[in-house]
Amino acid sequence: MSNLIRFETLSQWLRWLEASHPQSDIELGLSRVTQVAAKLNLLSPVVPVVTVAGTNGKGSVIATLESLAHTHQLSIGSYTSPHLIQFNERIKVNGEPVSDEFLIEAFSEIANNKGETQLTYFEFTTLVGLYCFSQEALDFIALEVGLGGRLDAVNIVDADVSVITSIGLDHTDWLGDSLEAIAYEKAGVGRSGRPMVIADGDLLPLLAQSFEEIKPKTIIENIDYYVQEKDQEWSYSSTVLEVNDIPKSSLYMANKAAALTAFADLFPTKLDANLIKLALENVSLLGRFSSLSESPRIVLDVAHNPDSAALLNKSIEQLVRNNGNNKSDVCSAKVWAICGMLQDKDIVSSLDQLTNIGNWLCIDLVPPRGAKAQQLAEALKMMGTKKQVLTFNTIEKAFEYYKKEAALDDPLIVFGSFLTVGQMLEYWQSQ
Repeated sequence: MSNLIRFETLSQWLRWLEASHPQSDIELGLSRVTQVAAKLNLLSPVVPVVTVAGTNGKGSVIATLESLAHTHQLSIGSYTSPHLIQFNERIKVNGEPVSDEFLIEAFSEIANNKGETQLTYFEFTTLVGLYCFSQEALDFIALEVGLGGRLDAVNIVDADVSVITSIGLDHTDWLGDSLEAIAYEKAGVGRSGRPMVIADGDLLPLLAQSFEEIKPKTIIENIDYYVQEKDQEWSYSSTVLEVNDIPKSSLYMANKAAALTAFADLFPTKLDANLIKLALENVSLLGRFSSLSESPRIVLDVAHNPDSAALLNKSIEQLVRNNGNNKSDVCSAKVWAICGMLQDKDIVSSLDQLTNIGNWLCIDLVPPRGAKAQQLAEALKMMGTKKQVLTFNTIEKAFEYYKKEAALDDPLIVFGSFLTVGQMLEYWQSQ
């Protein structure tokens, strides 16, 4: 017993975890994490589990499930990654991050029961989440896949309902360099005979092979449920549910609709259209076109790949239109951006989507994964941009420049990675 690993604070545990299981270490496969989970009796939660996979939109689905649980007075445990500021954000009960004390207990349990098994950072933290949920009286659990799906640590748990949000070219070194290969990995979270919600009916051709192998009970957008958009509202309909006149918010309708579909499948007898509407109207997620300030208007978005950048570009266009400008003003010098990205992302294709930005303030992110501001600036110039492009070594310097040079009604978009948004939040809170 003298060899027990003990630390008194969460920050000490996190330093130990990073030193012994670096975040940069990725080793897909389920054997190691399954072995430790079995020892701790974490493989079969006693409540239903929703597992969410997809290139973009996973966090939005889980935030919507949290909101639906809240309005229906159900208890939910949710596991997401990465975090923006504090590790606790990854593991929530009823939408609230768990305490340092609870995490210290969980870290100790995993560290002192894994024996000689070497776990990656994500495998370890997944077990921490499952341990926390095992100690709570929950109605259901929502798990966000970290990378891919089939071989991701959360897939040690058999999902009662799985959700596929979107499929795009990201993490190609690990998941394959074709949409078909990536779709195969993400669909691996499904289980035979169990519901799998497909948030975009256009994904069907990419998922056909997986459907043949897994044989899930598919629930598909535009086939089994429908989303209709009109001006500032939208509606949802399926064979079991209809909700009309839902106000739009910063989260995309497709993700909210997919979450609602999964929720309706899990709790068909608890559905209340008014409570659903309230949940969908009020759901928000920090870093998904979320507002940090109204004057000046500062928006945070973790968009970090071509698909999410394209959606961000549409949101920027809508933002400028709502400010009273016509379409010809969208590409003017009114919109500013602070951008920091990781080197392993498709930087050129991502930045190429963002036609509605007039002033680029590129920042360095911490190496080795972080790209230098100069790399982003060179990508923009290579694309032939005629917009202002400046480089800064910190987000603080970039923001100070924006404050000095921009007009009060010039919006600022802070985007490019979770790290960039997290840095902006920390800086803002320190002021």
